[in-house]
Amino acid sequence: MTQQTRKERRKDTARFTAAVFCLALCAPLPLHAAPLPADNPLARQFAYCAGRLSAEAQHHDDREIFALKQAMQALLDALIPPEATPAYEDLRIAGHVAQSTLLSVSRFSFDEEEATRAKALAEEKMRQCRGMLLGG
Repeated sequence: MTQQTRKERRKDTARFTAAVFCLALCAPLPLHAAPLPADNPLARQFAYCAGRLSAEAQHHDDREIFALKQAMQALLDALIPPEATPAYEDLRIAGHVAQSTLLSVSRFSFDEEEATRAKALAEEKMRQCRGMLLGG
């Protein structure tokens, strides 16, 4: 191979490399789909109740309630596409926090009426969630 041929090959290789580099820079970046909103009303209720049941199971250390929470979560998972999971996880956490707050107020409030109302509301929310799974 002559000196001239080697120079031409290096130029061709350099041009090819530069072209590939430019194409790589100009190519559109992969777009990630925006997470789906939590817009399915039934799935929203399942997510919220899964959170409430989780809080109850944790508060009472109750296996039956934990099993109901797992059943609620399974129903939720069957209803939503995987890419919507984060939005419904936020609702599940909100349900857990809401129920935990009611349980804390019912147990630790110095205001007896407030504690009674919180306990009644927590029990009502549990009846609603159980009703979704057990048919009332």
